[in-house]
Amino acid sequence: MSKTVIMVCAHKQDQCLQNPPYQPVQVGRAIAKRELPFAVGDNTGDNISDRNRHYCELTAHYWAWKNLRDADFVGLNHYRRYFDFEGNSICSLRTVRSDEFFSKEHKTPDFDELFKHCDIVMGRPKPYPYNLYTDYCRCHIEQDLLTTRQVIEEKYPDYVKDFDKMMLRNNLLSHFNMFVMPRRLFDAYSTWLFDILFEVERRIEIQDDPVQGRVMGYLSERLLGVWAHHNHLKICYKTVLMVNDQKRKGVGKYLFHKAINTLAYWVTFPFRRRTPRPLAE
Repeated sequence: MSKTVIMVCAHKQDQCLQNPPYQPVQVGRAIAKRELPFAVGDNTGDNISDRNRHYCELTAHYWAWKNLRDADFVGLNHYRRYFDFEGNSICSLRTVRSDEFFSKEHKTPDFDELFKHCDIVMGRPKPYPYNLYTDYCRCHIEQDLLTTRQVIEEKYPDYVKDFDKMMLRNNLLSHFNMFVMPRRLFDAYSTWLFDILFEVERRIEIQDDPVQGRVMGYLSERLLGVWAHHNHLKICYKTVLMVNDQKRKGVGKYLFHKAINTLAYWVTFPFRRRTPRPLAE
């Protein structure tokens, strides 16, 4: 039987799924004040654990790529965010109380069978009222996104068309860098992703800010869709369950925002930028 490992990224003491195929991984252990006893560290072997402030959950991704060699299928979840393999919700994100979530057994599908019908599992995308280029510029630093495009143009020019399409003519985004995929695709994606991000890191000035400093994590959220689209992958979308005792998000709220955002996107589409701004000198 094939082996599946779904990393559960954690950075603090909290509840998380620990039974196989789930494997808790402490991200940024190289710079953490203490080790989490329930998780393996991302600081062994070939790793980028000390860059966690900028790469977020990608330090676990990189660690698995370089060191977790015996898994046939590799995935990434978070200690508060998991794929809903058992439900059939149409929401991109659904909240569930921690006592309800951790009191149940969470079964995963037969991935050998699942991947006969698809290539990758990703989070059900969230619709925005504007394209992903506009979304990134509103929340983050435009120059970083343009630098990423420039690096792709230099290193992987056949991906530029897909990058532009996903950023400028699309309003759907799968969040959180979450996925499950066969090992061969995981290796291919990781090689492409980190080759781009390491070069972008050399060219930009990373902000000394707890939000904007996480730039590599934000960029990779967008790049996963670019890579999947370019390679014509058949995507199995799953709702993301958010373990949260405070905020509540369900079908009603999701459908309302989806309708409003989709309408706003198409109404304003003719006025949106179709080509990226020139990269400032």
